[in-house]
Amino acid sequence: MQLTVTEEQLITAAQQLDQDEFTRADIAERLGVERPNLKRAFVRARKAGRLEKVRDDEDNTGHFRLI
Repeated sequence: MQLTVTEEQLITAAQQLDQDEFTRADIAERLGVERPNLKRAFVRARKAGRLEKVRDDEDNTGHFRLI
């Protein structure tokens, strides 16, 4: 069963991490879901200007921050 994560759930989870930067894996772990279940919420949050991609690390993992 695939769970749908909302933009609000994503933003709340990011705020609860209390970190300047976070990855999709950090959010997935916090919400107890698989990373693919976050894709739509990340797209909506980025388009709404609520988070931005900061960088890719040496493993090509995207790091994000709240705006």
